[in-house]
Amino acid sequence: MNTKTSKGPKIHIERGAKDSILPKQFIRVLTRRYFPVLSLTYVTSVIGIAFKNGDLEYYLIENQFAYAMALLPALWISMPAVLWMILKGSHLFNHVANLWYIITAVLMTAMLAFSYLLLPEFDYYGARSYLVATIPMMIVLYFIFVKSALPAGLAHSLSAIGMTALLYGASIRLWIG
Repeated sequence: MNTKTSKGPKIHIERGAKDSILPKQFIRVLTRRYFPVLSLTYVTSVIGIAFKNGDLEYYLIENQFAYAMALLPALWISMPAVLWMILKGSHLFNHVANLWYIITAVLMTAMLAFSYLLLPEFDYYGARSYLVATIPMMIVLYFIFVKSALPAGLAHSLSAIGMTALLYGASIRLWIG
């Protein structure tokens, strides 16, 4: 078979390669691509939800509502990202990971748009508007995933900020009562 005219994926198999459960550079993908954008989404969602509810100081410092509701947009943008990581780690499907990220994000956006048409009265605590705000984050996440990872200092700083916000939101009820 002529390899120059082959249009299929290029699969490189090494003889005697070590078996592993996780794909190559999985930890790097998590720490320098996924967690920083997830943290940025979570923190901006907390601030946006607190701002939308009126009393920014109250919802950021004394109330858990913004921290709990911000988990929804963070999980929403995780769906295409997790699919991308699974496909990118596969030997057979890594060449279609970027395309499937786009397809999944477009389908999720279309589903959100149809929810406005089909279920106009359903808006659980404004959750649908929070999900609409994640569309730009899906675009940012796509460029970070496809192009290259963030620099280590920036990636770890964003991840630490997100983890701090998550832990603070979980512990508000313990501290304030």
